[in-house]
Amino acid sequence: VKRNFRKPLIVAGPKTMLRLASATSLLSEMGPGTAFQPVLDDPTVSDAHMVQRVMMVSGKLYYDLAKIKSEHPLGEHVAIVRVEELSPFPRKELYRVISRYANATDFVWVQEEPRNAGAYSFAAPRINKLLPEHVELRYAGRPEHAATCSGIETQQAAEHAQLTSEAFDGLRGLVAHLVIDNIQHAHSEVSSSSASVSAKKPSTSTMIPASSQHRWSSQPMYAAQSSEQ
Repeated sequence: VKRNFRKPLIVAGPKTMLRLASATSLLSEMGPGTAFQPVLDDPTVSDAHMVQRVMMVSGKLYYDLAKIKSEHPLGEHVAIVRVEELSPFPRKELYRVISRYANATDFVWVQEEPRNAGAYSFAAPRINKLLPEHVELRYAGRPEHAATCSGIETQQAAEHAQLTSEAFDGLRGLVAHLVIDNIQHAHSEVSSSSASVSAKKPSTSTMIPASSQHRWSSQPMYAAQSSEQ
């Protein structure tokens, strides 16, 4: 709401982020010509074609997942996308980010809150409309609960460790599928190149399986749409 007087901005956030070194921004990111970013892509992804799982998260849980990813042997196959705005839902911005990951076959919403208390029930139907055909958003987090938390510190810590671990479960199987697809693709390229000496074999590190080359083309409408009102 635009008013003709100035009011102080109050940001309510968890205390754990006040002195967290990774939860900082450069002055250049807040200077003239900048704007609020409703969706933040994973800055640690060096090759989008290697990503098999896309995690979507909102809030401070990102920093816990990012730490686990940096230590995980298969972390390069994971992208953690931050949804910093829920309403109006940033469909255009989110589609632009997740559609970069052409090889991704697993999309997960991760949250600390119980399934019936966090943003999942609001975000899931909107995100599912952005995903490729025959792909559905998975959930990783606490089950439905009448209370927002258990109230017991040890139990709360155990549940937190379980949900962050669950977010990375099954990565080995996803990566094995990528390797098999790349080998099959490589064999087909070798067969076709044998008929043409000038044909060049593509690098397996950046190959996109034929089955997923056009996975996003069935829903180009979201690339041009603005955020949901």
